[in-house]
Amino acid sequence: MTTKIAFVKVTDPPRARLTADGYTVKSGSPTRYMVRLEGETKYRRLMCWQFSNAGTLFLRIKGENVVVPSSDVEAFL
Repeated sequence: MTTKIAFVKVTDPPRARLTADGYTVKSGSPTRYMVRLEGETKYRRLMCWQFSNAGTLFLRIKGENVVVPSSDVEAFL
């Protein structure tokens, strides 16, 4: 990821527009983390693709899915 994370905040995960399995219609499960990227003022919801017991965190930026290393998020917690 070329843009660095500037701040991470923890919120309640959203429950609206989720399937019975807890995934959004567009795919991915919303996490309780919101991240703000450097140079931006808005927060973005960190999403997760979950397969068995392994998950991959990602952000949706301008319609593109960008994978976020969990170490980048853990640095703020």
